[in-house]
Amino acid sequence: MNYDFSTLNDKDFEILSRDILNAHLKLDLQNFKSGKDKGVDLRFSSIENNNSIVVQAKHYLKSGFTKLLYDLKNKEVSKVKVLNPDRYIFVTSIELSNQEKDLIRETFEPYILTSNDIFGKEDLNKYLSEFKEIEKNHFKLWFSSTTTLSSILNNAIEARTKSYLQRIKNKIPLYVLTKNLDEANKILEKHKILLISGQPGIGKTTLADVLLFEKAKLNFEVYLVRDIKEAEDVISTDDNKRQVFYFDDFLGEVYYEIISGSNNENQIADFLDRIKHTPNKYLILATRTVILEQAKEKSEKIKRSRLDAVKYELNLNDYNKYEKAKILYNHLYFKNIEPEFIEYIVEDKFYYNIIIHKNYTPRIIEFITDNYKNHGNSKEDFISFIIESLNNPSEIWSYSFKNQINYFDRCLLLSMFTLQKTVDDKLLNTIYQKRLEYERDVNNHKLENNQYNLSLKNLLEGFISASIVDIEMNIKNYKFINPSLSDFFISYLNNNINEKTAVISSIKYFEQLDIFNPEKEKLSLDITLQKIICDKVKKNELDSLDRFKENKLVGLNIVTLVKYCREIEIDETLFILLKQIDFKKIWWIRYNFFYVLNSLNKERLSIEFIKINFIDIIENLIDDLDDKDLILQLPSLFYKYNHDYNKFIENEKGFNLVFNQVSKIIVKEENYLFSSYKDLIFDKEDSIIHIYDPLKEIKSTLNKILLPKIIIDVEEEITEEIYNELIDDNIKKEEESQKKIKELENYYNDYEYRQDFDNKRIDELFENLQV
Repeated sequence: MNYDFSTLNDKDFEILSRDILNAHLKLDLQNFKSGKDKGVDLRFSSIENNNSIVVQAKHYLKSGFTKLLYDLKNKEVSKVKVLNPDRYIFVTSIELSNQEKDLIRETFEPYILTSNDIFGKEDLNKYLSEFKEIEKNHFKLWFSSTTTLSSILNNAIEARTKSYLQRIKNKIPLYVLTKNLDEANKILEKHKILLISGQPGIGKTTLADVLLFEKAKLNFEVYLVRDIKEAEDVISTDDNKRQVFYFDDFLGEVYYEIISGSNNENQIADFLDRIKHTPNKYLILATRTVILEQAKEKSEKIKRSRLDAVKYELNLNDYNKYEKAKILYNHLYFKNIEPEFIEYIVEDKFYYNIIIHKNYTPRIIEFITDNYKNHGNSKEDFISFIIESLNNPSEIWSYSFKNQINYFDRCLLLSMFTLQKTVDDKLLNTIYQKRLEYERDVNNHKLENNQYNLSLKNLLEGFISASIVDIEMNIKNYKFINPSLSDFFISYLNNNINEKTAVISSIKYFEQLDIFNPEKEKLSLDITLQKIICDKVKKNELDSLDRFKENKLVGLNIVTLVKYCREIEIDETLFILLKQIDFKKIWWIRYNFFYVLNSLNKERLSIEFIKINFIDIIENLIDDLDDKDLILQLPSLFYKYNHDYNKFIENEKGFNLVFNQVSKIIVKEENYLFSSYKDLIFDKEDSIIHIYDPLKEIKSTLNKILLPKIIIDVEEEITEEIYNELIDDNIKKEEESQKKIKELENYYNDYEYRQDFDNKRIDELFENLQV
């Protein structure tokens, strides 16, 4: 191993030094209390001399030997003379030559007995190789191994993954170990799926980052995926191939598809099942708590995938006071905060105002330490900036957005915001050009030929981050540097009707409207904005990013009118669109069309058209319809459009259509239940609870509502032999899983933690903050 110790702060380095020296010298060195050490970090006391052996550990991560020697001569020698130890040992994280060790020994003569009592980076690495147990006790240590990191980055298959892992490497020093890491590893090892939930800014992404880096160290291929299809495309059929998939903001990006009942939820459930039952495959998901709860409420299949089960979910709630203090400390230590600003926080123990604030999150601490220079240099300005950021977390981007970038940069950010996901370079440029056209034509702005590149350059790393997808083709993806930007833009647009008008007016794709979806209740649409959307539909100006868009455009226009233009007159436009539908291809827009059928109530022309063509529409909608929730809507739709459902199913054609689809749905539901719950089947009673009883209820509901005059009897597909094999297999897997969990490393061992001891530990932490 070749550690550079860059992931450790000064306190971490001190504890590591203690463990190495105790192992190497067979001593029992004790930590001197943190804070004003007066020249002592570690010491060994004898009966004759309390300071028999004194150890000073100097990290000096950001300095070289010249600065180190200067400080030793001018600050430390006098302290050592007062201590008068029998033996003085000096440890540093910088590399030392023999000549440099001799200079240090001479500086502390006669207290340093020999140059062997001076330990530099190369010595620490040598003893870490000898005492391998020490690495296990210092979780963040291996992240500073240049050998391991080079191996991880070189093994990254995708350029996007390599770029992501590089960013993780840079963030690791800020990470504070909590019990969440051990809990996450246990869930992941036992169930192969981990869902990290929590409120915005609580640390979901950071925990996922650490877990992914751990897997990469174990030679897993890491895949960042934006949707389930992308994961399906790269998952290997080779059971021996190690793969871990990470889906950030899971459900956030597919929320619309879930609540509208698209096939996306089927893909999610299927992929989760595949992960659970394929060796050496793991899946890490992160989502906001509110989105998870909404998705579970809206989607039965998400429920069945058992993402709502406690066993898969790790909910990040909060940190104790000392953990919050350590997060703040790491940000101050590693982010090169200027000394006078650190002093402002340490003075009068202002750090308590930060730590105990009700809105404290790691994200706000990150924002404060990244942006502190932009708000004045005085103590008053700095303190005011911190308090304002904590009091109004949704507005933490306001100053930077309004004062530090130009108008066209803001236009690019708002264009990017409308897609609510990672976006590739070509698409971002396309939607930005649409906004620039609006600025030129409506606001008479003069544009630079290369405005896109100019704005991109201004925004990179301050507001957005880039990741390379293909080095040879120079293909890049962009996303907001921090998810809280989306929250800010929602607040900003809701309070700025002119900007909201510009955003709506320059939308090019249906998908950009999703953030305005009334069911999300995030951004309101007044009548003026609804008219703009309606006009875009009339003029056929909206395109789609869907790869099957040629079969869906009419349906997307129709549902856009019905969903986004509720308070204005849309009947004539809707009627024209309805006449364009090829009923034989209506399957492509079935989810949208069911939504439309249920939503219409005052559109006279459109309703009359549907009434006239209702049977033709329904027959084509039913054909190959395998969605239980949709097919159960049939009787109410018949009633709404003045048709007799009972008469329809008395007709042979109608009966056969409904019966065949109900039979398919029952088989499909049985397979879904089996797929979702098969890892919980350990005996026959389990199969009754999780599969047979729910399936019986589904059959009964379908029978009662759709075919009440017959008894539906569909033969079950899962045989007793399959269940017996499954039970044996599950018992074996459970035994193996328990064995693996026992072998897992427990990183978090904060034996010292006591609630009543918090303040003392926090004061000691900040008392001698070195930068």
